[in-house]
Amino acid sequence: MRRKWYNFNEGQKAERITFNKTNIMDKNAKIKMINFLFIGFLSVNICLAAESENYKINADVLSVGGDAGSSENYKLTDTLGEPVVGIGASENYKSKAGFWPMVNTAISLVVNSNAINLGSHTPGTPITGNSIITVTTDSWGGYDLLASEDHNLLHEYSVATIPDYSCAINAPCLWSGTGLGFTVASGTGVESKWGSDPNFKYAYFPESDAIFHTKTGYTSGGDETEVEYKLDTPTTQKSGSYSNTITYTAISKL
Repeated sequence: MRRKWYNFNEGQKAERITFNKTNIMDKNAKIKMINFLFIGFLSVNICLAAESENYKINADVLSVGGDAGSSENYKLTDTLGEPVVGIGASENYKSKAGFWPMVNTAISLVVNSNAINLGSHTPGTPITGNSIITVTTDSWGGYDLLASEDHNLLHEYSVATIPDYSCAINAPCLWSGTGLGFTVASGTGVESKWGSDPNFKYAYFPESDAIFHTKTGYTSGGDETEVEYKLDTPTTQKSGSYSNTITYTAISKL
């Protein structure tokens, strides 16, 4: 039996069919009982997508056992009896046979630079910079990109801060005002809420992880997303160097 914990509540179905046959040779013969026991052992070992107008099933499995269990803080989904599982590959393709190889995915995230220097800034004249985030995963569901900051841009002597831009990730807005904001300038399936060049919409970095971009479906190789930063300050802003830490996280989707 193979088990995996994750937040996905979907039970597995099992089939068990018992077939009983009585064979009577003739009226004087001894009655022989022949019992046939057939246990369904069919496993669907390829990923099949089924869609309707409102729903989509990315993968399913037929096995001899398995179910969904839960407690106060966790959920468990398990399967029993998948006879053909494993990973196969050729020069151009990769196959994952069975349910668990399919959900046991790998993911990596690379940012083109660990430090972004926005340079010198004149209050009232916005400056910009960017990061290229490359995500590589074999997940057939795609991935979510999350971002957060540790605090507002903080003066080198910790005596002043530059506030964040005013609009949130769930409702970015056209640039108007001051602060530090960001937008998704390019990527796969970028949501329309981020606008487009030259009318990008911006949001502030929250202090706890929040999803700002979702990529659906499988991509062979690295998938790039460009994040653009924008900064402006009032004329009263204290001069000096400011910094903070932005954290990006990629989570694969099942």
